[in-house]
Amino acid sequence: MKSALYRLLFTAYCLLPAAIYAEGNPSALEKEIEAARNPMAWDLGPETVDVSNYPPPIQEAHKVFAVKCGRCHGLARPLNTPFATAEEWNTYVNKMMRKPGSGITPNEGKQIFDFLVYDSKVRKLSNPEAWNKHIDQLLASFQAKYGKGKETQ
Repeated sequence: MKSALYRLLFTAYCLLPAAIYAEGNPSALEKEIEAARNPMAWDLGPETVDVSNYPPPIQEAHKVFAVKCGRCHGLARPLNTPFATAEEWNTYVNKMMRKPGSGITPNEGKQIFDFLVYDSKVRKLSNPEAWNKHIDQLLASFQAKYGKGKETQ
């Protein structure tokens, strides 16, 4: 009984400074979510993509992408970013998986990666001229709305 009481008091003693510090201070997760809410040029593009002609596994991967990525930022951001290669998506998805509170498991990360790589091949890499024009329009719209020098803030 005494041992349990000591453990409880010791735990409270250890956690008290953290609880006092945390009050009124945003958590790492809250900071990440707030940072993700900062506008980016890519946020001004479409929020959705028609996946009805994508293979069934990619359609399923899109559902995971929509749920997991939509937790912190709009889907327009990854759908309209200039990232298009498997290497770029690998880096980005792994970065997002490490974010506090992302809740993206390795399996979900692989599904998100597969969707983004496939979608990029279909919408970005298959017609680079049209895609580059789209990116230029997003940047111009962003600069008109938020001012110069904030393309990817």
